[in-house]
Amino acid sequence: MKELKKFLHNINLKDFKHYLIISVVFIVALILISSFNFIQARYESRVTATSSPNVAFFIVDVGTQTGQIELENIVPNKEPYVYCFSVSNFNSERHADVDLKYNIEIITTTNLPLEYSVYSDEQLSNEILDQDIITTNDDGVFFKHLIIDQVNMMGYDDDVTDYYYLVVNYPISNKIFPEYYAGMIELIDIKINAEQDVSR
Repeated sequence: MKELKKFLHNINLKDFKHYLIISVVFIVALILISSFNFIQARYESRVTATSSPNVAFFIVDVGTQTGQIELENIVPNKEPYVYCFSVSNFNSERHADVDLKYNIEIITTTNLPLEYSVYSDEQLSNEILDQDIITTNDDGVFFKHLIIDQVNMMGYDDDVTDYYYLVVNYPISNKIFPEYYAGMIELIDIKINAEQDVSR
C-alpha cells in the first residue's frame, strides 16, 4: 500500500491528464472508425445488390434474347428477394443502328410457392406486371407466365439502359414445410423481344 501511495505521489498530475486525454481520444477514434466501416460495408453491399444487374441484355438489333435467373437456396422470408435485370441498346462493340421497341416475357417454374411482381424503378413504386397465368407444356409440367403489356422504346440517337426489378416473395407461412421445399430450385427465364420502331 505504501508503494502504491508513493507511486501515485510521484505521478505528475499534468502529464497524467495529458495521457488520459490522449487515451480517451484514441479509444473514441477507434470506435468511430469501426462504426464507419460497419455502416460503409452495409451500404456498399446494398449498392452492389441493387445496382448490378443479375442479367443484362444488349439489343443492338432486332430479335429475341433470353436470360435466366436461378433461385437456389432461398427460404421463406418476411422481406422479398429483389433481382435486377437491364436492357441496353448498345454493347462494348456497337450501338443499335435503328430505333428499337421491345417487350418483356417472364416464364418461371412452379416448384416453390412464390409470388412475383415487376417494377421499372429502384424504389419499387412503378409496377408493370399486368397479370400472371399458369400453363402446362405437352409433358404436363406447370409454368407461370408473367405478362407485361408495356412496350418500351429506344431511340438510336443515344446509349440507353433500362433497369427492371423482379421482386420475389416467399411467404413466411411456408416455413412450416421445410422438408417439402428443401433443395427445390426455381428457374426464371426472361425474354426480350426487340423489333424496329418505325413510329418516328
